[in-house]
Amino acid sequence: MITLADLRCAYGDKTVLDIPAATMMPGVHGIVGLNGAGKTTFLNALYGFGRNAESRVRWNDADMGHGNTAFLEADNYFHPGITGREYLELFMSGPAAADVRMLNELLEVPLDALITTYSTGMKRKLALLGVLSLDREVVLLDEPMNGLDLASVRVLEAIIKRLAERGRTVLITSHVLGPLITLCDRIHLLQHGRFTQVFERGSTEGLEAGLFAELDRRTDEVVARWGG
Repeated sequence: MITLADLRCAYGDKTVLDIPAATMMPGVHGIVGLNGAGKTTFLNALYGFGRNAESRVRWNDADMGHGNTAFLEADNYFHPGITGREYLELFMSGPAAADVRMLNELLEVPLDALITTYSTGMKRKLALLGVLSLDREVVLLDEPMNGLDLASVRVLEAIIKRLAERGRTVLITSHVLGPLITLCDRIHLLQHGRFTQVFERGSTEGLEAGLFAELDRRTDEVVARWGG
């Protein structure tokens, strides 16, 4: 179980994240919010980046961080001049790494080609394989479906379900609600740096309305004035 207390993040004088307390059980959790709500900042904080010294971010009885958490960031860096296979060799070796390479039969990343020749989708899939190679208890996925084709999204959904079956805790951010509603045990609505609502699987009525309520109000006001 993930437990959070007094978690805050700020950029200069601007507070981006302020979560007094929250808990997340093992399973799949969606983190949704409009741009600027703090989704990426939240995942960064769970991984250990940018959180305040007083915060308590725990996985069971241990501090959360690099030792028990794997993080697929929205933007990934790849060293120039190496192949996909060499990239994966930078991660931990062992049974998990071998199992992940088996998944590439479905993802079809050309591991012996230079990464500089990859498409955006191939790079995204390679980064995902690296993250899965770590075999961590908590997996953070920031916009994991960006750049993926429909077949790869389908494979990713199956992988996430399998992680949950193995007792892992998976947190996903996405701009697309549909896959989250299908995949997630719970969806957490993040607004202005705080969780304002939690939606259980099968009870997501009101999610879209809650997400867009403020935007819809502002849009209606502006559109009503538009064109005289």
